[in-house]
Amino acid sequence: MPKESKTGEVWSEQEVKLIITDYFEMLDIELKDVKYNKSAHRRSLLPKLSGRSEGSIERKHQNISAVLIKLGLPYIDGYKPMDKYQALLENEVEKYLNNHPDLMDSFENSPVLNPTQPQKLIIPDLKDIKEDPPQKMFTPKPSVKPWLSRKGIRINFAERDAMNRKLGNLGEKFVFELEQHRLKLAGRDDLAQKVVWASKEHGDGLGFDILSFDENTESERMLEVKSTGLGKYFPFFLTQNELLCSEDIPDQFHLYRVFDFGRSPRIFILNGSLRSLCKLDPVLYRATL
Repeated sequence: MPKESKTGEVWSEQEVKLIITDYFEMLDIELKDVKYNKSAHRRSLLPKLSGRSEGSIERKHQNISAVLIKLGLPYIDGYKPMDKYQALLENEVEKYLNNHPDLMDSFENSPVLNPTQPQKLIIPDLKDIKEDPPQKMFTPKPSVKPWLSRKGIRINFAERDAMNRKLGNLGEKFVFELEQHRLKLAGRDDLAQKVVWASKEHGDGLGFDILSFDENTESERMLEVKSTGLGKYFPFFLTQNELLCSEDIPDQFHLYRVFDFGRSPRIFILNGSLRSLCKLDPVLYRATL
C-alpha cells in the first residue's frame, strides 16, 4: 500500500472510521439534492487526522466511492472512484452499512435516484452535457456464498435502474427531445421533424429506442438509451437484440448512456459494436429441460 501522509503511516482504524462517517454524511446530503461544500468537509477533518493533507483525504474519499460502486451502491458525484485501497477501508464501509440499515431506505427514497419528472432541456447544445466514456467501469462484486453466510443481498441500484421502466421512459424522452434540438441547432428542421421515438411508436425489442439522423449525410442513426440516476462509472445492462443490433449496423448504432439523471443529466456515447467496445458479463441463465 503506498504511503499516504507526511508521516509515512497508513491510515489507522480510527481515521478510516472518521472519514467514512464524513463521506456518508455528504452522500446523504447530496442524495437529497441539497448543496454543500466538499472543501469545508475536508478542512473539518484535518485536525482529527494524523498529519493528513487535503489531497490524501480526497483520495480516500475516492477510494470509498470505489468500494460503494463494487457494492452496487450510489457514490458522491465528483469523487471519481479510485480502486487501490486498504482492505481495512472496505471492511469498515461494510461495518458502517451493517450498523446503519436505514441507509438503504434513504437511498431508495432519494429524489436524485428516483426522478419522477421529465428533465427539461435547459442546456441548448449536446456538446455541453456530453462527456467522454469512462476508461474503466466498476463491476459490483457478487456475494460470496450467501446460502452459507446467510447474509442477504443489498439493493443493487444499477440493476434496479435497469428494471425501472418509468426512468427508462423519462431518459428516452430526454434523448428524443435532445436529438430534435441538436438537429434544429444544425439548421436541419426537416430532419428534426423526422426523429422517431421508435420504442414508443413500434414497441420494445427493436434493438434501439430512438431513430435519428446525421445532420450532414442524412443517414439514419439508431440510438439505444440507457438511463440512470447514478454516476458515470456504473455498468449498464443490455438485451440480446441491442447487442445484435450494434454488431449488425455498427456505424449507425449509438448507445446514449444518460447518467446523474435526477439532478443534472449528462451523457456519454458509444458508437459501434458493443461487443468490441465493452466487457460483457453474463448475469442471467435461461434454463430448459
